[in-house]
Amino acid sequence: MYNPFDRSAKTAPSHYPRVVFHGLRTAQLLASLIVGGIMSFFIWHLTHDHWSTPWTFIWLTAASLCSIAILAFTIILHCFTGLNPRLNIGLNGFLTLLWGLSWALLTYYMSGTLANVCDKAHWHEDTGIMVCRIYKTLFTFTLLGLVSTLAALGLDIYVRRQQTRRGVYQLHDLDTKARPEATRGPFTDEAATHGSYEHSGLREEPRESLAWEEPRPSMGPYSEMGDKRGQAGGYAVPEAQFDYDTQYQGGHDARAMR
Repeated sequence: MYNPFDRSAKTAPSHYPRVVFHGLRTAQLLASLIVGGIMSFFIWHLTHDHWSTPWTFIWLTAASLCSIAILAFTIILHCFTGLNPRLNIGLNGFLTLLWGLSWALLTYYMSGTLANVCDKAHWHEDTGIMVCRIYKTLFTFTLLGLVSTLAALGLDIYVRRQQTRRGVYQLHDLDTKARPEATRGPFTDEAATHGSYEHSGLREEPRESLAWEEPRPSMGPYSEMGDKRGQAGGYAVPEAQFDYDTQYQGGHDARAMR
């Protein structure tokens, strides 16, 4: 009966270590959700106040949204068809570029804010303190997204190498002594047949059945004559067939019947 939840029946075997694989993906998803939420909050306020959106925010938004979409796509592949490491290397490589560029831009333009303490001596009001804390949270989870994506990319490369190593047959590494010797199948020749009987505990003994003897000549009345005429070639009717007396031998004379 078909079971839609039987994953082993329709997916290829995965070479990914389960704990590490899902742990890194959880870190990527968490970083993407938090960074995407913060970016949505900042972009909404900038648009409401008629300010243009900085390129740093655009790159951070693209990195977070692309990560969420790719994580959703690859987990579907992993559950239903099996995840190909080569495909995941390309996807995580693309995400690594996005997160690396976003983190570099954020560090460059927000270095002064990130280096200061979030207190009233530097921000003078509660709103400024809140913005300072949000920026530091944004920096932390952007770094988490970059590190987790790099680690996921390294895991993909490792799994791909292990998969390739298992798929290559290295004949020179095989021990010739460990190889099984070639044997003949049963009933191929007399030696193989004899060996198979000995291996199974049965020994071949002379047969006593008459079915295995050579055919004997027929013992019928026409056997010798038939054999001699058969050697001359063709079929001949035996002469003894016409030696029967065909006259009537009754109790009265044949002349008295007239």
